[in-house]
Amino acid sequence: MPLKIKLIFHIPSPEPLRFSLTFPYTNSERMLPTRRHFLQKLSAWAGLAAFTPFWNTAAGRSLERALQDVSNLTPDETAIDETFWYQVKQAYTVSPQILNLNNGGVSPQPLVVQEAVERYNRLSNEAPSYYMWQILDQGREPLRAELAALAGCEAEEIAINRNSSEALETVIFGLRLQAGDEVVLTKQDYPNMINAWKQREKREGIILKWISFDFPIEDKASIVKTFVDAFSPMTKVVHITHVINWMGQILPAREIALEAKKRVSKCWSTGAHPSAISSSKYPTWNAIISGTSLHKWLCAPFGSGLLYVRKEKIAQLYPPLRRGATGRVRISATGSLGTRSFAIEQAIGQAIQFHLRSTKEIQECLFSRGVIPNRTMLHRRDDPLELKGKLGEKEIKCVH
Repeated sequence: MPLKIKLIFHIPSPEPLRFSLTFPYTNSERMLPTRRHFLQKLSAWAGLAAFTPFWNTAAGRSLERALQDVSNLTPDETAIDETFWYQVKQAYTVSPQILNLNNGGVSPQPLVVQEAVERYNRLSNEAPSYYMWQILDQGREPLRAELAALAGCEAEEIAINRNSSEALETVIFGLRLQAGDEVVLTKQDYPNMINAWKQREKREGIILKWISFDFPIEDKASIVKTFVDAFSPMTKVVHITHVINWMGQILPAREIALEAKKRVSKCWSTGAHPSAISSSKYPTWNAIISGTSLHKWLCAPFGSGLLYVRKEKIAQLYPPLRRGATGRVRISATGSLGTRSFAIEQAIGQAIQFHLRSTKEIQECLFSRGVIPNRTMLHRRDDPLELKGKLGEKEIKCVH
């Protein structure tokens, strides 16, 4: 008869959780009381630890009901349902005194994500080397699989890191380029990327071919033509900022990448903003490499991001920071910088679940209201003073 071992766990959280797991051991297993064997049996606990207290609170249940109530409404009807939007607001902890108009730089996290970060951090501090390396670290591969499903790619093409700057600089300094090789980029690209490319130009003699735009531009063909005109036989990399952070112009990344594929050996799209506001997947952009900040529109914990590299191109990278032997390059190794915040990393999973459970429906409503246009530009802004007037006489500080 199998021996049964019952373990009772206490998960520190705003709503303390206790649950037990019973592991049956056969006679043969009883002869192998190793730590590895025990941890293999315990691996299911990692999934249970991701339990989300928010959805069991009054606010969580109210939002769940509100989402069900609007499921049969059109986006236009939902957009004017103030009861629904009140319940959405309760899922966050934003200040009532500040109207945040800048979710592009960093988005507020829903309460369920904040709770997860706090819960995993407290758990890590109970016994750091045990809970961090032996328990929470087991959740990294399942999390990569979730991110890959969201991005429409394979888990082996995803690395978890801290933001799009880290992701793309890993690649900028890891691409094998020689003196005289050309990189096509725009003067409207993100400063961190521009400075990284300038460093390679100064250090190794690569050539930066600059193009510039007078945005906003609604003619996609003219944008594509400007890029194509800059290509030459020496062009090795095309750097495309999918959404210009200064004013929200969306570049036709897919069309540019298609043209580059005909003429250029490498092409990537930087994706700090499209994650979670674009329904398109990484492979459909035709980019070889993409970096994104998950703490933007996905509302993941601050300081979380990912790097995507098309599988057949991974071996061509020589990243400056990596873990393991110098043989085969694994893209996941580029996200291993030693000790990291397991709390931030694992709470990304809560942001994904919140996005899939509620945010997609909310975004449809925002698209219908014109708050998040799903066409060429995101650049339209209400004047803060005019917006303040619409909100009444209550003193509210507007932050861009």
